[in-house]
Amino acid sequence: MTNQIRNPNDRMKTKCPLLRFGFRISGFIFCALFVFGVEEAHADAVSLPLKGYFHPGRAMPVRWDISSGKSADGIIQLSASGAITSLVQWAGNPHGIFPWLVIDRNVRDIRWRLPDGSGGSFSSLHPLEDSDWLVASTLNDDSAAGSLFRGRRVILLHLPSGMDGPAMAWETLDAILLTPEALTKISSSVRGDLFAAGVELAVMGEARPDGILPWQHSGPWWLASANLRLAPMVDSDAYAPTYGWVAGRSAEFRRHIFLLGAIYCLIVAGIALWRSRWMAVAIVAASILAGFVFASENRKSSPIFRRGGVVRLIDGSALKDDWVYQVSHRDADFRMPVEDSVRPVFFSLSQLRTMNLAMDCGDSGQPVAISGRLSADEPLALMHRRLSVKSIGGPLVAPATTPLRLLAADPMYRGFAIAGQVSGVTPDDSWPTLILKRTNPTQP
Repeated sequence: MTNQIRNPNDRMKTKCPLLRFGFRISGFIFCALFVFGVEEAHADAVSLPLKGYFHPGRAMPVRWDISSGKSADGIIQLSASGAITSLVQWAGNPHGIFPWLVIDRNVRDIRWRLPDGSGGSFSSLHPLEDSDWLVASTLNDDSAAGSLFRGRRVILLHLPSGMDGPAMAWETLDAILLTPEALTKISSSVRGDLFAAGVELAVMGEARPDGILPWQHSGPWWLASANLRLAPMVDSDAYAPTYGWVAGRSAEFRRHIFLLGAIYCLIVAGIALWRSRWMAVAIVAASILAGFVFASENRKSSPIFRRGGVVRLIDGSALKDDWVYQVSHRDADFRMPVEDSVRPVFFSLSQLRTMNLAMDCGDSGQPVAISGRLSADEPLALMHRRLSVKSIGGPLVAPATTPLRLLAADPMYRGFAIAGQVSGVTPDDSWPTLILKRTNPTQP
């Protein structure tokens, strides 16, 4: 007789089907509760300080709060159809604020994800009309705010914890109501960036807040406003400087290839002077080697051609718009460093869907780069506005010949007229600086 050794669990499997079923159900319930617990723990990890209100085409603030500190270093990602993806290179900072650009008011498929893989979504966003006035307040009593916004539909939101993060994150606001104490918590550079973005600053107090912005006294308030909105996110007229462009390689690449070609010709000429039966073989070998070198240089060099320039706006305060246009003769990925903020301007909404743009932010939430994919022969415009305290940098000449002069006819610079351009030597990839002056100081 052959002895058979049975596993004690075999008896349970054969004679206790109800017990096996109970174990499976218990395991399923445990897993479900665990997953639900993880999702519940991270339910408020990513939130919207402005309760989902935003102006399409102007960045809104997004707050992350990972106080547990158990997540591994990685990326916080927020994406949606109709928006530019925001990527935060998270490195342990438990909380902060980063900007998120939503272009399409009918944004959908909103998803956020933490470094540990958990994620979630926002139930809804509230796109506003241009005539709506989105105001954030740090005041305890907002009763005096009504005198500032007569005849407007105002959405007033309280910010008890104040304003953190980069200035770009708050550019969707139309105005900010501040106490003198709250203003001191905002650095002078952030104040200037908010002013340049078209956000009106209103401080309730007796003393002039600072000597940087053009403050005006009105009753109990000190007001600072540039009376100028940022460029619209979709504007075909913004591409006027690129009309007639033929996508090609940069001047630097062409010079480099010309130099390599000259070296190749000299080498072949030298081989031709060699009186040997191997002369023809050597020329063929040199040509093959040159082909590999040219192909390698082509792969290493970016096919993207960039050109841009500066538009200076002379008013009560000086604003500076840095414009960059880039185009490629073939599909190409790009990543361009940015300072403080960046504003893509699209020819149409369909361009947004094909470029897969992403804004990279550091651990503090500050934008550091923008990346995406250029389609062949389809340029992309990028703009960065800032407050400038420097002079125009050279003598003013007229008439202006820079391609940027074509932007003066665009509604984004309504109320300004061309004063000329700055003469002088400019880099190969830059156009002369265009100077615009305000024609109507009261023009909104």
